[in-house]
Amino acid sequence: MSERGDFMAGVLFGALLGVGIGLLIAPGTGEETRARLRREGEELQKRARVQADRVVDRVRKTADDVADRLRTGADDVVTRARNTAEDAVERGRATLEEKSERLRRAFDTGRETIPGQGDDKKRPSDKATRDDD
Repeated sequence: MSERGDFMAGVLFGALLGVGIGLLIAPGTGEETRARLRREGEELQKRARVQADRVVDRVRKTADDVADRLRTGADDVVTRARNTAEDAVERGRATLEEKSERLRRAFDTGRETIPGQGDDKKRPSDKATRDDD
């Protein structure tokens, strides 16, 4: 419990104890004293309910505020993660396209530099394969 809650509980307990002792010492019949104690107890019960309702309302409001902050923070994290993932995918695509283009150029350069491997000429392995059929 918080310090404030402990203090309030102590004040309430002290008040109840003081009222009880005062009523027991006060002049009056037992029936009058019991009736007065009952009324005082009912009044204190009403006050305690009002205080408890206030505390519950404050706790509920605080919990709602915390939940809203958590939702906002989670949304921010998701947005940042999504943006980071999209950036990584885009960089990956760009790198893949660049490497693919370099590979195509190297392949084309290799085909042009090897004698007999041009587009118009047939490879010897193709001819051997056809003869085997």
